Amino acid sequence: MHLSKRVGKREFVHHTSKYLKWVETQGEPLVITHHNKPDLVIAKIKSHSFEKMRGFADVKVHGDINEPILLGYDEW
Repeated sequence: MHLSKRVGKREFVHHTSKYLKWVETQGEPLVITHHNKPDLVIAKIKSHSFEKMRGFADVKVHGDINEPILLGYDEW
């Protein structure tokens, strides 16, 4: 994977939609840095890669998904 485009975390946070659109349209990964060191990579998922991910995670829902999971959360 060729990691050419880099941006600092602060810059990314302030212009998130711009950078996400860039990744989406260019199809190239974006490296997000923290103190000039690579920290995160955002990349577009190709459809055939997504198909390979099926079954990777097994998600089970217990109870009502609309209820808070932290006791007392609604009292904050």
